[in-house]
Amino acid sequence: MPHPTPFNYIQRKRALKHASKPTAVAKITSRPYINPQIASPLFSTLPAEIRNHIFYHALLAYPDPARPYSRHSFWYRPGYTHARAIAVALLLTCRRAYLETDLLPVVHNEHVIWGVEKPRIPPGSTNYLLHDRHMKLSQRNAVHFVHLFTQQFWLEDWKNQWLAFTTSWPEGGPEKIRITIRHTDWWYNLLGENSPLALDPKRKGRARVGEWVPDDQPYESGSWGSRFMHLHGLKKLEMELETIELKRTELDTIVEKARSWKFPLGDGNMLVMDEGSTEKSVWTGSKHFKGLNAPNVALGLQLRQGSTSSFSPFKATPRGDTESEELGLGDTLDYYVVLLTWHAQTKTEYDDVSTAFDVMPTSLSTTSATTNTAVAPPRTTPPRATYNRLNAVPTYYG
Repeated sequence: MPHPTPFNYIQRKRALKHASKPTAVAKITSRPYINPQIASPLFSTLPAEIRNHIFYHALLAYPDPARPYSRHSFWYRPGYTHARAIAVALLLTCRRAYLETDLLPVVHNEHVIWGVEKPRIPPGSTNYLLHDRHMKLSQRNAVHFVHLFTQQFWLEDWKNQWLAFTTSWPEGGPEKIRITIRHTDWWYNLLGENSPLALDPKRKGRARVGEWVPDDQPYESGSWGSRFMHLHGLKKLEMELETIELKRTELDTIVEKARSWKFPLGDGNMLVMDEGSTEKSVWTGSKHFKGLNAPNVALGLQLRQGSTSSFSPFKATPRGDTESEELGLGDTLDYYVVLLTWHAQTKTEYDDVSTAFDVMPTSLSTTSATTNTAVAPPRTTPPRATYNRLNAVPTYYG
């Protein structure tokens, strides 16, 4: 019997802990009789197709104006200026409404997961170990889009976090994943060193400039690029890479190398870059991060040498509630962002099949913060559908 991944072990442990606690959902679904609500025009007059559209828009996540993010926080950026909310109270109005809508918030919304250490996680958010704590199996199978904000060491699997994430899905996993590495997430920022940016999907462990695995060589066992083999349902991968303007050239070097990256999938397909979808943008944000004091170089070096101890290289520095959110001269930096896109292709649609699929053994040896990010191109694959369980009307999403 294979050893359970850390994700599945913690998932089962927490499920047992909370299994005996009744929830509002349990109270609604525990009774066999479902009132058809014929007195309500929503159910008796409107066709199911129109009702599904209403439910779709009503259950989309929206920025909560009552919960703005600090401009000095690690997570403030274009598109993420406020905490998000979903009007899930709609699901609790009656059993019929619940049974028609329980999967819609899961299916239609982006699932943001934080593969980072505190204090880099927004209050009330979840990291990758806690994401499905309250999700049923049917809901987890319906997840379509996952957005990972990750530190570089997390992606490079220093503690098998990336492996745990890719192997935790009960079926094929999400159709779309976006991985964001922010300016503060690169190794040089974690360790307080001025080393050049490097990212290599074929190398196990930390990537370094001058030590790239050649394109004609297979993936090293345990490299982060080889982990996509576990995601059988993945159709689209996006990588959002960010740095400061002073390191634009270093990031452009990575982007140029990424043009040849191909990621093998477990279903026999391959993720191949769509070069026409590459987007570049610049936004202006704070350079004084909340909770950041000085890098703890000793802890950083300890991690680099292979320690499995908890790693939190920055000391928390609480900021007062009355501290100004205004950004004056000298308080800002320009952040350079590149969004790269890969689409799944079949064996007949790409070249170098044998090289990309092999895995070798491990070797011993100037704008504001709310502008100019482009809209992602429309999907080229047919949309999936989930069926309204009461009237068999498909609700399309994508």
